[in-house]
Amino acid sequence: MKIKDFFKLFFIYVLLVLIGSIGYVLSFKTPIFASMDVFFYRGISIIILWGALMAVVMLVLRAVKFKKLITIRDVLLLFACFCCVHVVIFTHLPVTADRSITVFMLGYMSDNADKSYTVDEMEDYFVERYVGDYGAFEKRFHEQLVTGTIEDTGDGSCRITESGIKLMKIYEVTAELYGLDDKLIHPDGTEEE
Repeated sequence: MKIKDFFKLFFIYVLLVLIGSIGYVLSFKTPIFASMDVFFYRGISIIILWGALMAVVMLVLRAVKFKKLITIRDVLLLFACFCCVHVVIFTHLPVTADRSITVFMLGYMSDNADKSYTVDEMEDYFVERYVGDYGAFEKRFHEQLVTGTIEDTGDGSCRITESGIKLMKIYEVTAELYGLDDKLIHPDGTEEE
């Protein structure tokens, strides 16, 4: 590949990723996939949509003007890279902001930066506001019903599904591989044999 062609292709990649990224972020201000009430699923769906749109645009560019420059491999690479990069960004920033105890705690302290707090004061505020007022537990519980890891038994209670058990097996392996504290995987201190 000639250096001139390399820079043309590089420019096409950068331009499409930039356009797709702007479109992806702005999509959260629209009703696109708004019926998905699990934020994570909505975000992943929007990423895939924009990745696919950018791949289609690249295919059109290939068909119209750049047949020798753009290959099918470029189209697939654009889609894969776009989706991978945005999934990492999405899970590290907006999803963390939506779910993180740490972000909530630091946000409260930042809003009141002229004060200092004891651990007990922070814990009380967290339980009262995040768990109580903001319904954090109810939100997470509803998400698990939607995703199918738990199911309503019809008598006002819920139980874990086979899907939920399989997911927890993945987390058990993850905890083992990364040396994580097992108490969050097995909070009652027992492990299924």
